[in-house]
Amino acid sequence: MKIIYTTLAITLLAASAAQAAVSPQEAAELGKTLTPWGAEIAGNKDGSIPAYTGGLPTSTRPAGFQPDSGHWTNPFADEKPLYVITAKNVDQYADKLSESTKALIKRFPDTYKVPVYPSHRTANYPDWINQNSVANATRCKTIDDGLAVEGCFGGVPFPIPKNGNEVVWNAQLHYKGESNITKGEGWYVDSKGSRVLTGGINNRGDAQYYNKDLDVEKFSSVGTYLTQLNIYTAPSRNVGEGNLQRFYVNPVATPNPTWAYSPGQRRVRRSPDAEYDFPVSTSGGAMLYDEIYGFSGKQDRYDFKYLGKKEMIIPYNNYDWMQTSPDDLLKPNHPKPDAIRWELHRVHVVEATLKPGMRHVQPKRRLYYDEDILAAGMTDAWDASGKLAKGIYMPSWQMYDKQIPHTSSIWMFDLATGVYYHTSITGGARGGIFPQPKMQPPQFFTPESLARQSQR
Repeated sequence: MKIIYTTLAITLLAASAAQAAVSPQEAAELGKTLTPWGAEIAGNKDGSIPAYTGGLPTSTRPAGFQPDSGHWTNPFADEKPLYVITAKNVDQYADKLSESTKALIKRFPDTYKVPVYPSHRTANYPDWINQNSVANATRCKTIDDGLAVEGCFGGVPFPIPKNGNEVVWNAQLHYKGESNITKGEGWYVDSKGSRVLTGGINNRGDAQYYNKDLDVEKFSSVGTYLTQLNIYTAPSRNVGEGNLQRFYVNPVATPNPTWAYSPGQRRVRRSPDAEYDFPVSTSGGAMLYDEIYGFSGKQDRYDFKYLGKKEMIIPYNNYDWMQTSPDDLLKPNHPKPDAIRWELHRVHVVEATLKPGMRHVQPKRRLYYDEDILAAGMTDAWDASGKLAKGIYMPSWQMYDKQIPHTSSIWMFDLATGVYYHTSITGGARGGIFPQPKMQPPQFFTPESLARQSQR
C-alpha cells in the first residue's frame, strides 16, 4: 500500500480551501508525517508502538487461512505475551488501562488478566479510501453543533480531528467494507455464570457512504451512510423477527429510523424507542442502543470533549477471539482472558458529559478510539451516583485479503450487576463475516423488503 499522497493532498487543498476543516498547512501533513487517515506515521519514543509501514498486505496468507470462509487466521499465532497484567502488578500499568479494565482485574484477581503482546499496526485501507480521507480533511465539516456533517464522502471524515464530535463521527463513519453479510450470535452471561443465547442474527449491511458509484455531490443527495437489515435465527421464540435501520449523516434533518417485524402479528412497525439509553432487547437488556460500537446514534444529549491522544493498552488484532467458540470463550464472570489479545496503541480520548436538561442513565462516558482503526478501542461509563458502571470493548482485526480494518464483535461488562454480554460472536462454525462484491439495490432496505426477508 502507498502511504504518500503529497501531490494529491496539495491538489485537493487548493480545490477545497474555502470550506477547510483544518488549515492547508495541517492537511498537507497527510502522507508526510501522518497517514491519510491522520495517524502518526512515526512510532513512539521507546519503540513499543512501531512506525506505520503499510499494514498487513493483501498477500498475507497465514497457515490455515481459507479465503471467503468468513474467518481470518491469526498471522501472529506464534507470538507470546510480552507481559501479563494481573492484580499483583496492575498499578504498574494503571495509566495505560481503562478504568473498567482495572476494575475487572481487581474484582476477579484470581481469574482476570490482560496478556499484552507486541504491537502491530495492521490497518490497510484501499487507495480510494485514502484519497477520500485526504480530500475530507478540507471539505468535510460538522454542522448543527456537531450533530451532523456535510461535504464528507468515501473516507475518514476528519483525519485531523479538532473536537470530540469529529472523533465520534470518525468512528461512526469508519470503513468496514462497502457491503457485508454477518452471521453471528449474542450471548448474555449472568453473575452466576449461566449463559443464555439471546440472539442469532443474519445481518446485511450496506455502507452507502462508501458507494463507489457516488461522489461527494451525489452522496449528499442520498444522505444515508449505512443501512442494516437484521433477521433473527435464534432463540426459537425470536426466529423470524427482524429489523431495519437507516443512519443519516444529518440525523437532525432526517432522524435515524428503525422498523421491526413481528411474525406473530405479520406486521412491520416503526420502533421509536430504538435509540439512546433504551435497552437492546436481544442483549437481555444489558446493552443500550447508543452503546453499540462504543457510541452509536445521535450525539445531541452529550457534550463531547476531545482530550487528545494517549498511549493505551487496548484489545487489538483479535483473530483468535473471533475463532473461539462460545462454549470456550464465555467463562463465568468474564470472557476467557487467554482468548483476548491486548496491545499498546495510541488512541483518541473523548469525554462525554450529559448536557444540562438532558436525561440518560450514564451522565458521563469516556471513549477510547484507536488512531489507525478508528472504531476500535473501549469505553467507560459512570452512573448518576458517580460510580463506574460499565465497560465496553471493541476488539479489532484486519481482513488482510480484503483491505478492511474491522470491528464488530463487542463485549461489555456491567459492574453494577455483574453480568456481561457479548454480541456478534462468530467463533467456530456458528457464523462469520462475508464481504460482498456489490451493494443491494435501495428497494432491498425497505419495510416491505424486511417483511419478505423475515418470512423466508
